[in-house]
Amino acid sequence: MQFNTHFFSRRIRLVASLALTAAMVVGGSGAGIASTDGKQASGPPALAGGKKSYIVLMESAPLVAYEGDISGLPATKPARGKKLDTNSKAAQKYQAHLLAKQEKLMSSAGISPSNVTNSYTAALNGFSAVMTEAQRLSLENTKGVSRVMEDAWRHLDTDASPTFIGLTEPASVWQTGVTGEGVIVGVIDSGIWPEHPSFADDGSYPDAPALDDSRPNCEFGNTTHNANDAPFECNNKLIGARQMIDTYRFFIGADPEEFDSARDDDGHGTHTASTAAGNAGVEASMFGIPRGTVSGIAPRAHIIAYKGLGTLGGFTSDLARAIDQAVADGVDVINYSIGGGASEPGVDDIAFLFAEAAGVHVATSAGNSGPGASTLGSPGVMPWMTTVGANTQTRFMQGTVVLGNGSEYAGASITQGLPAAPLVDAEFAGGDLCIPGTLDANIVAGKVVLCRRGAIARVGKSQAVAMAGGVGTILYNNSDEDNLSTDNHATPAVHIDQTPGLAIKDYIATTTEPTAAIIGEQSGEWNSAPSMAIFSSRGPNPILPDILKPDITSVGFQVLAGNSPFPIGGVPGELFQAIGGTSMSSPHVAGAFALIKQAHPDWTPAMARSAIMTTASQGVVDNDRTTPAGPFAMGAGHMELGNKGHKGSAFQPGLVYDAGFLDYLALMCGQDWGIVDPAFCDQLLSRGFYTEAANLNYPSITMASVVGTKTVVRTVTSVASEQGWRTYNASVDAPDGYEVTVNPSSIRLKPGQSASFEVTATNVSAPVGEWRVGSLTWSDSTGNYDVRSPLAVRGALFSAPPVVTGSGAEGSASIEVTFGYTGSYSAAPHGLVADAPTSDNIGQDPDQTYPSPDDSPVGVQKIDFPIAGAGFVRWQLAIPGDDDIDLFLENSGGNIIASSTNGGTDELIELFLPADDTYTMVVHGWSVPSESLPYTLHFWAVPLAPGGSLSVDAAPTSATLGATGTIDVSWSGLTTGSYMGAVSHTGDAGLMGLTLVEVQVD
Repeated sequence: MQFNTHFFSRRIRLVASLALTAAMVVGGSGAGIASTDGKQASGPPALAGGKKSYIVLMESAPLVAYEGDISGLPATKPARGKKLDTNSKAAQKYQAHLLAKQEKLMSSAGISPSNVTNSYTAALNGFSAVMTEAQRLSLENTKGVSRVMEDAWRHLDTDASPTFIGLTEPASVWQTGVTGEGVIVGVIDSGIWPEHPSFADDGSYPDAPALDDSRPNCEFGNTTHNANDAPFECNNKLIGARQMIDTYRFFIGADPEEFDSARDDDGHGTHTASTAAGNAGVEASMFGIPRGTVSGIAPRAHIIAYKGLGTLGGFTSDLARAIDQAVADGVDVINYSIGGGASEPGVDDIAFLFAEAAGVHVATSAGNSGPGASTLGSPGVMPWMTTVGANTQTRFMQGTVVLGNGSEYAGASITQGLPAAPLVDAEFAGGDLCIPGTLDANIVAGKVVLCRRGAIARVGKSQAVAMAGGVGTILYNNSDEDNLSTDNHATPAVHIDQTPGLAIKDYIATTTEPTAAIIGEQSGEWNSAPSMAIFSSRGPNPILPDILKPDITSVGFQVLAGNSPFPIGGVPGELFQAIGGTSMSSPHVAGAFALIKQAHPDWTPAMARSAIMTTASQGVVDNDRTTPAGPFAMGAGHMELGNKGHKGSAFQPGLVYDAGFLDYLALMCGQDWGIVDPAFCDQLLSRGFYTEAANLNYPSITMASVVGTKTVVRTVTSVASEQGWRTYNASVDAPDGYEVTVNPSSIRLKPGQSASFEVTATNVSAPVGEWRVGSLTWSDSTGNYDVRSPLAVRGALFSAPPVVTGSGAEGSASIEVTFGYTGSYSAAPHGLVADAPTSDNIGQDPDQTYPSPDDSPVGVQKIDFPIAGAGFVRWQLAIPGDDDIDLFLENSGGNIIASSTNGGTDELIELFLPADDTYTMVVHGWSVPSESLPYTLHFWAVPLAPGGSLSVDAAPTSATLGATGTIDVSWSGLTTGSYMGAVSHTGDAGLMGLTLVEVQVD
């Protein structure tokens, strides 16, 4: 097997404005009890002599788990389905044995019986006691002790994501010891803040494995570049930290405020790492306000941080090196809260393919470009990684705006409160968007400022207010369907919906001396949770429409986790932040993979992905907070891990859909990406591998083009805990307008066995071109397992290749067509038309943002294209190398109607049946770090009217459902150049589509 060695470079950008992790509350000593007004009351009194309450767990099994392995002590573990009998002679005898061992341990540690508060023998073996730090350390190193845990001061949850994914229920995976122990989670991101308490080693972690020493593996302490980059020695929690941005440093270097090491520059990497695998019971506060305690999803997992991004983004060469290094280091899981524009596989996608083949579980963010359709970014469009959308959680950190007239409006806030102060509308103080440098200090100083969301980052608005001397910020949305975010603002701030924002705006306009106060430090509820975040990118998959993405959704809203105290462009001094983005939801899934890895070390990444998808919850609404979310928003649903011992949970899904390296290679063969050697593709075909994406053995089932009827194949493998035969029956919630059959509809398996089945969808009455969704569920006969797969289908009137190619001044080609209806049909030629290129030079746009106030012809160029009577239009711009030019297309009204922002310069914008208008193509220098770059923008406008140098020589004259036909085309009279034409397909409903004809004449 060989790979094509040429890949286009793709720029990778952080997927969240500020991406956050899944922090989880497990309580913490001294964190305080939440009082009824949402503020934190004082915690428990401190004990004299530095003593604390600890729980000591012994190695020997408690009564419920003891299987009789000690001579003279019969087993006490109850039979399946039976309860523990503590009154039996065996139980009493073994209990006495446990108590004697505990008392001996207490005596050896010098713990007075008066300080022992509890003793456990049934579900736990151990005791709780008040002891000194020296006693705790002595016990931790004593034979027979499993763990010594600090007692927790419980209070109302400050972050609800553990509950949302099923980690805080009785007998949950945490409480049964599945905490990621021994699993290594690699986080490829912006670095890490190593001194953060989420990464502290308390001495209880297993020894860290030796890492690859081909480059520095704990890279901190470059004080020469930045004095705040203190030396740090990695430990058994944070076992490694590497800076992996050699290409970035070569081309861009390091700004003075950056850390030229693995240290985090902005908090993104610290947040994702602490969400996925931060320590349990870490006390969190923001702006001096206690927020309880937080924990990572897999709190006992090891962490290795890979800094793969600089402050402007990163190169795929660096990111692929980070992936490569992670595999060499032996990581089990990778979180990759990074993405870019959707594209065919780049080098990082391929690196992840090999990582998957090595057994590495990869979670990646879906992107933050929602809620529009097909807004998913790379690498999340690829099937060998798990792509995560973002939804809300119930816990809502809030503040309340109190106006001078007594009206109150609650919104999102983590900042401190503010006494009543004069209130102004930014619209009349320099601009309602509150762009830094535009607000008039004579109007704003000493006042609370009302700002409208848009154009710049949310935190930039409070920074603008602070720069002008303002004392508080009220930020309102442009709709009531957007999310409310808890950013680390530069002033006391509240983020509210549009309706209350407009009410405040009206109050200012109609009041002589308007005022506003902010009540901070409140806690409320987001009643629609889980609801999809408006920013979460949606499907259908723009690259592989037969692969449903995202795969899953998880908490990505108001996630409380770590931060860097020196975030570039942010508020300094804060070790925690509560932010949102799919960057925040992805590490929830990465942490879940670490738990599954510990519980099922032999499961493949595909099996683990299948487990969380087929057991996901469907109770999710969309960002409008009322409409049920569909699979293109939430994937298979909201991740709920459930209990390890619960059949039907993600740890016991019953059946899984497995796939491996060769399956993914075969899929790439079918995409004609030029990545896999054709001879090896032939071998895969001969061995029975499927090259059609719809037949990849994926937990979701997608048919992007159902021409009348379509059949796909899947295979399930039993991972049921029961050893005997299990019978599973298929039930289908058919998409509206379709009949769906499953053959066979009943399968019988033992653990480890597999069975294949076919799913056939037939379009009965569904409109063509419209996606319809449903589901397929395999349920076992006892009701223990319900293995659910989302089903998405889209009808098509006909099937024909999207493009055929040819060469020479004259020539011919053939087009095969399949019909999904019975009726009239005709094929007509359009064109050919020659390329009409435009050449110029472009430089760097300083802020890399279009549109923005600094736009100038140096980095932003605009070219007008009057278009009339066109059936198809294409603009194409491709330049080898790492320079990155983007394209934005505007209509005559100045609205952006299309864009292409792939990494590197491999840009393409196409319009089908464009309206007559004068369009403006914006050429944007996103990354042109050296001298001005020459470019040529290619342009073709294929006419809607038939005629030209392209001819249709033969074609079917009617359509029959399920029938196929051949269209023969030819051309002549061309001169040197690149040409484009089309064959139109017209039926009873009018124009159904085009097949492009591309001809090159050298």
